[in-house]
Parts: sequence; C-alpha cells; structure tokens
Amino acid sequence: YIDQFSRCLYVEYKRSGIDVQCQVPLYVATKMASIKRSSFLVPSTDGYARAAMRWIGYEPRCTPYWPHSLLWGLIHMLPESAVDAWRLQFCLAVRKKGQLKDSRKKE
Repeated sequence: YIDQFSRCLYVEYKRSGIDVQCQVPLYVATKMASIKRSSFLVPSTDGYARAAMRWIGYEPRCTPYWPHSLLWGLIHMLPESAVDAWRLQFCLAVRKKGQLKDSRKKE
C-alpha cells in the first residue's frame, strides 16, 4: 500500500517539482524488529540511515542499503509462494519470541 501510494504521489506531483520517494528496506537491527545486533545483511539504524540519506532524490522507489538490494534481486528469482511461506515462518518466529519475552516480564 505504501509503495503504491508513494508512486501515485510521485507521478502526480513530479510536474510541480515535488519528489516523493519510497525506500524499501529489509530488516534493520531495532527493538521493533527484535533484532539486537547488526550484521552485513542487517544494518544498524545509523548504517541504514546513512545509506538512505545518500539515495534521497534519485529514484521514486529504492532499496538504499546495497546488501538489501542484492537480496531483493535474489528474492525476485524465487517463486512468490516460496517467499510468502518464508516470510510467514519468519514473522511467526519473531512474534513467538516477543510473546515469550512478554510472558517472562509478567512473571
């Protein structure tokens, strides 16, 4: 939704000199993502922000952290059903980890 909405805004306002860009990351090491340590494929918030700032104004849609761009390229070669199954399993595992953490806090 955000990607499509951003693209529509870009197309509508480009003639008025207003650029709209949708940056599409993969995972970034944040509390919200439940990823504590950064790595080559998972940048820190500062690392991602530096990459994101370099891409402002170049393309209406981009993946500014180059290892993420590489992964997106590989992901697009796979069948969509396989990617969806992986995403679901990954997100369910993150949710379960968060629920376990919350239950420990209550004890």
